[in-house]
Amino acid sequence: MSDKSDKIRKKIAVAKDEKEVEGIKEQGKTFGLMLGNMKSTALDEPVFEGTPLLERKNGKYRIDEQHLALMFLEAFQNEDKASGELKPLFTRVEEMIGIPKSTLISWWNKRDDIMAQRTTTMTQGLNYISTAMMVEMMRMTQAMATLDYRELLNGKPQDMHNFISLFNTLINKFRLMNNQSTSNVAHQHEVELVLPNE
Repeated sequence: MSDKSDKIRKKIAVAKDEKEVEGIKEQGKTFGLMLGNMKSTALDEPVFEGTPLLERKNGKYRIDEQHLALMFLEAFQNEDKASGELKPLFTRVEEMIGIPKSTLISWWNKRDDIMAQRTTTMTQGLNYISTAMMVEMMRMTQAMATLDYRELLNGKPQDMHNFISLFNTLINKFRLMNNQSTSNVAHQHEVELVLPNE
């Protein structure tokens, strides 16, 4: 009798798990993931047969890798039957992205700190990039100041093409850094309303 009940329990577990797998496959489509190889954890087989997104390491992970893992943990959750809370599917995410389950649990527990660090990194990173770009634009401008435009007109067509390309790039980057549009505004036509004579 216990043998038969064990088989029934296993069938129920596989059916429930297969339903979970189908839900995960649907969620995976929002990330552009093809999770066709994902299997039921109730079977004695690997959960996911495929190449994980990240390489498994024996050390520290970058903040972008931690952020990616937290995104997956947010997306792939199931309702805990006892508490009714949503809980991440750590085993599934481990198989998909290649980060050990213990590391994922640790990151999930300190996710607020990781996200605060990510925000700081983004802010400071953007500040650094804008400073570096401004320095390069200044160097480009200085290089252009040494050109004799008359030589460009009489030189090879490629020289003029390169100059125009550099000049356009410089203008576009300058406009972007000043929150201005880079689209061509010459084609904006304004129509003036003319009232008929009385």
